[in-house]
Amino acid sequence: MTGPRRHTSSSSTAWMVTFSDLVVLMLAFFVLMFSMSSFKIEAFERLSASLTETFNPHRVVDDASDGPAVGVEGLVRPPGQGLGYLASVLETTFADDPRFAGTLVQWLDDRLVVLLPADLLFDPGQAAVAATARPVVAELGALLANLRNRIAVAGHTGPEAPGPDSPFANTWELSLARAAAVANGLRGAGYAAPLEVWGHADTRQGALAEVAESERARLARRVDIVILPDRPEGGAG
Repeated sequence: MTGPRRHTSSSSTAWMVTFSDLVVLMLAFFVLMFSMSSFKIEAFERLSASLTETFNPHRVVDDASDGPAVGVEGLVRPPGQGLGYLASVLETTFADDPRFAGTLVQWLDDRLVVLLPADLLFDPGQAAVAATARPVVAELGALLANLRNRIAVAGHTGPEAPGPDSPFANTWELSLARAAAVANGLRGAGYAAPLEVWGHADTRQGALAEVAESERARLARRVDIVILPDRPEGGAG
């Protein structure tokens, strides 16, 4: 004689229905959160490149002893925008606008340098950008504001020491003050990334080797806008 047949209760699988509903709700929640977020393509590309480099089993690791010493110049920064097109735009702008008379665009290794004659920007012996030159600096700043490149502003002077009434003790102070004045003008026009400011006095005249001899004396006193191929540290992507 057999005993009474046991019936399995359907309640033993009821938890699966609740679990499935929970999974669906969580999936819908994450899809909603993703759709409300701002997806940054460049940030994703940098992350993807970093992960690819890290987990690539065939990558070659350079011996650190052969590389540059750790420091500001040894930092590895992501690349900025290509400079070839910008060079063409600047050259066309300067050629067609008399306010930029005497301004040159020059390649120096991997960087693009805009040479602005000092007499175009400043009154003699002064470091404040002249009122007539402010629109020139503002136009350059608005143009450079669209770049994601590291930019430096470098001041240059002639060898003559400042006069006795000058507020500057030497040519280096004058070159640095002029570079800072142009950098402030660029920032005021919309260039928001960090700007490096250099003062060279009369120590960097070798860059004028390819400049026509008739222009060298004028360009010895100048401010260079140096556009580098990489991005500023911590700059926006």
